[in-house]
Amino acid sequence: MKIIGINYLSESSVVLIENGKLKYAISEERLNRIKNWWGNPFKAVNYVLKETNNKINDIDFFATHGLSCSKSFSPDKNIFKNKIEEIQKSSLTSIKKNLQIDFLEKKFKHETAARKRNSKNIDSLKKRYKKLDIYDHHEAHAASAYFYSGWNKCYVLTIDGWGDDSSSKLYKADNGELFQLSSSSSLDSLGYFYGSITKLLGYKPHRHEGKVLGLAAFGNYKKAYPYISKMISYDKQKKCFKGNFEKGLYQSKFDNPNIKFLIKKFSPKDIAAATQKRIEEVIIEFIKDNIKENTKIALAGGVFSNVKINQKISELKNIKDIFIYPNMGDGGLAVGCAILSHNKYKKFLPRNTNTMYLGPKFSNAQILKEIKNNRLKYIKIRYPEKFIAKKLSEGLVVACFQGRMEFGPRSLGNRSILVSASDKSVNEWLNTKLKRTEFMPFAPVTLKRFAKKMYKNLEKKKIASKFMTITTECTKQAIKISPAAVHIDNTARPQIITNKDNKKINKILNEYYKISKIPNLINTSFNVHEEPIVCSPNDALRAFKTSKLDYLYIEDYIVHK
Repeated sequence: MKIIGINYLSESSVVLIENGKLKYAISEERLNRIKNWWGNPFKAVNYVLKETNNKINDIDFFATHGLSCSKSFSPDKNIFKNKIEEIQKSSLTSIKKNLQIDFLEKKFKHETAARKRNSKNIDSLKKRYKKLDIYDHHEAHAASAYFYSGWNKCYVLTIDGWGDDSSSKLYKADNGELFQLSSSSSLDSLGYFYGSITKLLGYKPHRHEGKVLGLAAFGNYKKAYPYISKMISYDKQKKCFKGNFEKGLYQSKFDNPNIKFLIKKFSPKDIAAATQKRIEEVIIEFIKDNIKENTKIALAGGVFSNVKINQKISELKNIKDIFIYPNMGDGGLAVGCAILSHNKYKKFLPRNTNTMYLGPKFSNAQILKEIKNNRLKYIKIRYPEKFIAKKLSEGLVVACFQGRMEFGPRSLGNRSILVSASDKSVNEWLNTKLKRTEFMPFAPVTLKRFAKKMYKNLEKKKIASKFMTITTECTKQAIKISPAAVHIDNTARPQIITNKDNKKINKILNEYYKISKIPNLINTSFNVHEEPIVCSPNDALRAFKTSKLDYLYIEDYIVHK
């Protein structure tokens, strides 16, 4: 059985599952070169079909999300109408009532417009692909996390901005089935809460939340916390998150005139710190109240791209293990939809996530042709890993392009930039070379046999640390020898690898260790500012030419300037 899963939201994506195995996955942005592209990924569908030698008629089922876009769905019956009636009956002053009702009406208008847009996407998919299954947004998130955790039993938590009228759902998973326990509405969205602050600080929501996280490390959360803490909370009685929309947190397009006083009163870093502190607190309170037993937890949804939150969850005493689906944002919805469709017709049991190298691969002939077309200098040597390790030990910067492209937001060695982690100043000058403006320290890639010497408390993070989805406390040795990879709070977001995980990167690390006695290198995504991670040889060569990288290791060739 062959099933194609489709996501048309942020980081629009396509996956192919064949006989239960995830065979191919790619985001439209990697092909059209427009970061975080939204819309039907027809180019990606055609690309996947071509690369896997399939035609549309060879696919048994197509699957997507958007249950709330059906004609029978009426959002006013769910939350808006009831909320307005609740406000009208309350003891609030007429001014506050009018403010809240005005907000709800604007929010309803915004979501209705979004729903219509999504309905057009689904209608277009139906016309093109006749056998189309449609699933709930958050159930699709949950499916990606649960069915690729490898666990038969666990809890599954999804949190994002908004999808099918929910911003969060909690499930109990058992023997290939998901049982919903609770849900939070779009009015009570932690994702929109963080997005509002992101825009307040001058960044782009849905794209730059990572910058807010990085900035938070430099702030004092106590200063802005008394104000931030009132904006979002956990409702113990209703078992859901609670947004204080009297403050106007969730206005359409994240515009929020009611919180602009914060930027006048506090520094951006203090606002970021208070925001990070509050969202961590609320999520932890939710988990403690809803999950009492000792258990494992699987996570998905854009909020779990926040590696600090993931670390806090892993530190809970009753959480025995943690798994974050590596493409945790909307890009991963395509995976969840395909799994749910598979499970509908043939039972799909949980399996381990062994790899995220699911995208295109290019031959040496294709690569050499592009090198010559770009008129770049190149060499071909017998032991390139030794050569690269030596250059890295000299403080030079090497881009790595090899094998199949990663699926998701993290570069895991196949579309990566490598540099020594021993130079503390790397965070200042490497971003300049790549034309980036970042606050988050770079992440290390580490040989597994040295992992315990570099990081503490890895027991619960064995899977997560393969995919850079969680932070962990560093040892004194790691802080000493790899300061560029260590955050201000002495944590790091490692990728811990073996030869089985990535043969070439493992070889480079081993050769680098022979020279330096350091088992870590900085691994950051191979892209230039505001562009997607490189996909094709031409993308890689163009990025190499326009940035100040020293070498490009591209399959059998080493390109230099």
